[in-house]
Amino acid sequence: MYGDTRAVDGVSFEVDHGEIYGFLGPNGAGKTTTINMLTGLARPSSGSISIFGHRCSADARTAQHLMGIVPSENNLYEELDGFDNLC
Repeated sequence: MYGDTRAVDGVSFEVDHGEIYGFLGPNGAGKTTTINMLTGLARPSSGSISIFGHRCSADARTAQHLMGIVPSENNLYEELDGFDNLC
């Protein structure tokens, strides 16, 4: 929720091992919010997210290692080395 706005509602999908999945949609459709929940940067207000059986809210680090994400912005942190920026 962002104020009174529900950013993502009723999303359910499965991606099999080795598949590539992309999020397409207009501005404000909830793409970034969904990715943020998958990576543990945001928590869903209800429901749960699991990646290969690892709940993102409880085991975000393991879940992050099981997926690859290409962000739309360049978000490198100067205080981190290359490896840590990729993790």
